[in-house]
Amino acid sequence: MREIYPSFYKEFKCIANLCEDSCCKDWDIDVDSETEKFYNTVNSPLGEKIRSLTYTDEYGERVFRSSNGRCPFWNDDMLCDIYIGLGEEHLSRTCANFPRVRVDFGDFRENILSFACPEAARLMLRADASAYSDFGGYYELEASENDEDYMSFLLKSRSRSAEILTRQNEPFAYRLADCLEFNAQVQCVLDGKEPAPLESGDGKSGFGFIFDMHLGFEIMSEKWRAALNDAAESSAGLKISADFERDFEKFALYYIYRYYLEAVNSGDVMYSIKRIVCAYIVTGMIDADFAQKGYPLSRMRILQRYSKEVEHSYDNTEALNAEFDRDGRFSAENLISLLESTVE
Repeated sequence: MREIYPSFYKEFKCIANLCEDSCCKDWDIDVDSETEKFYNTVNSPLGEKIRSLTYTDEYGERVFRSSNGRCPFWNDDMLCDIYIGLGEEHLSRTCANFPRVRVDFGDFRENILSFACPEAARLMLRADASAYSDFGGYYELEASENDEDYMSFLLKSRSRSAEILTRQNEPFAYRLADCLEFNAQVQCVLDGKEPAPLESGDGKSGFGFIFDMHLGFEIMSEKWRAALNDAAESSAGLKISADFERDFEKFALYYIYRYYLEAVNSGDVMYSIKRIVCAYIVTGMIDADFAQKGYPLSRMRILQRYSKEVEHSYDNTEALNAEFDRDGRFSAENLISLLESTVE
């Protein structure tokens, strides 16, 4: 099996209590069965605490019971008691791996970092498209005969999408609109239909429905909820800045390389592109609102927080895809019109 990495992947190193956020904060921490078996053998006060705070959540997963949005083993020094007491080798698989993400496609496996980690986000914001040069053409990947044509098509479409998103000397909103249109044609091919030009959308719906959807999600941080509300109320008078677009291009590349190939299972490439559009509108408007307020949260943290709040919630991502299927305002035509309306 071929292992594929972005060039910055091996540069990552957790900065522990120097991190401005934490993977020990806001989330329930999954405990895999092998690690739990070891914890059950630990004969110490720490072992007793671990066992007393491990329970089965509503999804049937074994997790640590959080307290006030904190892992119970994240101490006052913002360090992990399990790491200190038992060693790094006895962290749960989730803790040991985050923010590293592996996706196995049978003949090859792609490895990437999650934007929800601030240190990983910094690495990705410093990188450019060349960092993903190994995520290349299908001819290099030695796929099996059964899925070769389908996967080859998706990989070529992903590469083309990345090229569109990184075109220079034009507003990012136009590039994203072109990426939507291109992938609408890709979707026609996947659906066995003849690709056809898109009709013009009217874009009269405004951005409110996108913010309303995000405000209806499971939200961990009340500060994030307030930022969403403020940006939604001011969105008609806000303009997404060129400086933000340069950073968001890096976020969009991350999204393309992490999620586009989910179409292998879903059969839908538009899910990933429409999620990028939603992220662009929401984070771009929050950034513009924060610019007027002297940036109470940095641009990196806006994008990182979006990833943590939306992307890493199974319920939220399922709700996004469901709304794309249900609500006609998420049509490619309407989203293209909305994107074009953001450019003066």
